[in-house]
Amino acid sequence: MSLPDTPVLLWSDLEQHYAQLEMRAVDPDNIYDFLLDWSELEKSVAETGTFLQLAVDLNTADSAAFERLSVFYRVIQPKITIANAALRRKAVAVTNPKLPKEANLVLRRMQTDETVYRKENVPLEAEESELKAEYSRMTGNQVVEFEGRHLTIPEIQRLLQEPDRNARERAWRAWQQNRLQLAPELDALFLKLLSTRRLMAKNAGMRSYRELIWFKYHRYDYTPQNCYEFQDSVESEVVPFASALLDQHRKAMGIDRLQPWDFYWKAPVDPYGRHALQPFKTVEELENGIERAFIALDPELGCQFAEISRGFADLCSRPNKMSHAYCASFPKRQMPFVLENVVGTEDDVQVTLHEFGHAFHGYASMRSQPLIWNHFSATEFVEVPSQAMEVLALPLLGKTIGGFYSDSELGRVYETQISRVVHLMTWVAFMDSIQHWIYAEASDDVTIEEIDEKAAELISRFMPQTDWTTFPRELRKCWHYHHIFTAPFYYVEYALSWLGALQLWQQSLSDREKTLSNYRSSIELGDSRSVPELFHAAGPSLRLTVTPFAQ
Repeated sequence: MSLPDTPVLLWSDLEQHYAQLEMRAVDPDNIYDFLLDWSELEKSVAETGTFLQLAVDLNTADSAAFERLSVFYRVIQPKITIANAALRRKAVAVTNPKLPKEANLVLRRMQTDETVYRKENVPLEAEESELKAEYSRMTGNQVVEFEGRHLTIPEIQRLLQEPDRNARERAWRAWQQNRLQLAPELDALFLKLLSTRRLMAKNAGMRSYRELIWFKYHRYDYTPQNCYEFQDSVESEVVPFASALLDQHRKAMGIDRLQPWDFYWKAPVDPYGRHALQPFKTVEELENGIERAFIALDPELGCQFAEISRGFADLCSRPNKMSHAYCASFPKRQMPFVLENVVGTEDDVQVTLHEFGHAFHGYASMRSQPLIWNHFSATEFVEVPSQAMEVLALPLLGKTIGGFYSDSELGRVYETQISRVVHLMTWVAFMDSIQHWIYAEASDDVTIEEIDEKAAELISRFMPQTDWTTFPRELRKCWHYHHIFTAPFYYVEYALSWLGALQLWQQSLSDREKTLSNYRSSIELGDSRSVPELFHAAGPSLRLTVTPFAQ
């Protein structure tokens, strides 16, 4: 797969455009035109950044691509950040600006950004970006040696669905051995990230990095205390449900206790000894089946999928490719880009539905919202379009209508999907709680050993069903996860969004056409409305009740 041709802009290409914008006089009558022109410049910058990041993630062994990305982070991005700060000050200084409704939140977010901006943090932000790119490089190069084969991480995880318990154990042990070999390097990398993030918070006059991130993420609609309340609710309401599901799982397997290879929430083995579903063999088969499902769900979405998948997607798994999945964007061309690592599993089908839900969100918002700052949406809603696709498309995955599964297989998919959401909630609680602890509760001189110990403690709190007694080292490194390194504090959103997605699914059972109409309307709003307003647009009965954060 080749990336879409994209001009790689240098500072020499950009400097004059920022200078021209900075020299412009801005008043209440022309501020919107100023924002539009600034937005067009930012779209060009964003396309360069997306292209350079994808070039690395699609081939982590490409040292030249890594160096180009590093130059962008070290040399170009800091200058852009400083230039944008000057333009932002011009915008927020305007009194009584005449703006359309969709620009009001943009200006509010800019005012928040101005509150926490510190020039001394610019090189630190560049350093953080480089460290995150290093994480992608390190993990993208992971290859597990297993019984004479060299497997990518998605490929070895697939083997955890094998009915043969001994085969699963061998695969799990090989995977964990690989993880533990890399662990010291990831530990060292995280300590650098932690130090950098804490220094940024200190420079901004914040008590903790958590406080800084609340401003950076524009979290106006809920507080850290709400997160603690969420964690407590998961412990009291969801953990018992998850435990009951896994007790059924254990009994069906006929074993006394669940070992780590007996259940992995991202690739669960069938407890009745049935082979894992293999819905497709090639990426082409996957794309064709998904396209038919989307066409049956909504012909327009089917057309969008076809357009995106033919030139703006790379779905196959291969060595030296980042093992995570995500959706990026080329905003000037108004096109999303989907990166995945499919290997032929049921989970691949769900991930594809999920990531193209993001793609539909980007596709719609980039076309309906002229300002780049309104593309996609606030993080607390951004997973609703993706997670909703996972469930809205479920009834359309049957073989009789061109999908992947027989009727009995589709029943298994439904069970797996519901179980996955339950277990995801417990994982979200773990991911959220450990980051609150690291960034707002742990001592300034916290050690890796203390983080390891806290991780084991929190897994016992939120995911106590698996017996890790003989694997303490493996358990203690469970916090080595993509978002911890690259997207700090981005995880509670998955739980909040599932609350919305499940309500959409429920509504679709009685009125699918109306549900899809609401879905399309909400994603066109992008980030031009508050989180509660977006939930309401997706479905008038959807509710997100939280405590506003005073900023």
